[in-house]
Amino acid sequence: MNRELNNLIEFYKVLATVKAVFKNKKNIIIGIILILIAVCFFSYKNFVANEDDNQPVHGVVISENSNTSSSQQTQKNSKSMESSKVQVKITSGSHKGTVLSLDNLVNDKTFDETLAHKGSEVLVNIDENDNGSIKSAYIYEVVRYKYIYILLFVFVGLLAIIGGKKGIKSIAALLLTGVVILKILIPLIISGFNPIVVSIILCISVSILNLLIISGKNKKTLAAIIGTVGGVIIAAIIGISMSTILRLTGLTDDELQMLIYISQNTSFDFRGLLFSGILMGALGAVMDVSMSIASAVNEIKENNKEISTKELIKSGMNVGRDIMGTMANTLILAYVGGSMYILMLVSSYNLPMSRILDQDVIASEVLKSLAGSIGLIFTIPITAAASAWLFI
Repeated sequence: MNRELNNLIEFYKVLATVKAVFKNKKNIIIGIILILIAVCFFSYKNFVANEDDNQPVHGVVISENSNTSSSQQTQKNSKSMESSKVQVKITSGSHKGTVLSLDNLVNDKTFDETLAHKGSEVLVNIDENDNGSIKSAYIYEVVRYKYIYILLFVFVGLLAIIGGKKGIKSIAALLLTGVVILKILIPLIISGFNPIVVSIILCISVSILNLLIISGKNKKTLAAIIGTVGGVIIAAIIGISMSTILRLTGLTDDELQMLIYISQNTSFDFRGLLFSGILMGALGAVMDVSMSIASAVNEIKENNKEISTKELIKSGMNVGRDIMGTMANTLILAYVGGSMYILMLVSSYNLPMSRILDQDVIASEVLKSLAGSIGLIFTIPITAAASAWLFI
């Protein structure tokens, strides 16, 4: 827990430095560099902190041999494939430089393709004898994080270049959100804290901090905060009440059941985890809508000082109605995209709609979509009213 606290303190130091840089428009490039350094720093620190003797070492495939004479047939779903050997040169750890002949990594879901090819970087698990020599080894996984980092840097760069000062502030807000989720929310839930209470507190805190970073201290930001908090609370009420009424277990995936065994001293509230997912999924869309409405109402008031409160609310509602359809679609399509394989599986049995909706996993996904969307809808009048009242 101390390491998480130290990381958070160091992150806030970086954030304070970036905030100081924002005061001078000529230093935007420096701000971009600081953001990239911060991302690299936390990624590297986590990598080093988690590295020990039991961790896999890095290697590179220098050659591969398909259809070896000692191959074995692996069959699943009427598909088969011969095993193949690859020569892997270890590039890290105490066995750096050693070349090993290992079985290629096979797609363990379909068994119809090998994943490591010549030039591929891989992670190798090595089991050692008492004297430190290699007893056995196997390819654990293909290295993917480097390419993900490249894509991340492209995203950060585009956001900063196209968004300018606002883009850099958005990056800072994203970093803050990532730190809160990875270093505070998840560790607290794993430690046994109530996921419902933790999620509500952190979602509200993240929304307030993000809006302050992006828009600064002003009435527009306050109106957006009021709208966001209102929408999140309504989504929370719907999520808690309906998950109880529907008697959802929260165990929507086989992998979730593995959480039961990660700690003998922790009892997970899976329904609470489902609720946490509802709030996290809705938060971004709710913040977007509230800030859009608050900004529009603020602009209308700036251009027409004599406009009445009633007209301001009406204008805010009109803006909200234009946004509502697309943002609700965004939420629902995001959940549909994440659950596509489940929908395909259930639909393949040609069940009636009532039977499909009775499935725990389907009901959970529908609840996520609808709770977030209803919270989003309520955000519109709350933000419009708050904006009109504050801008009087």
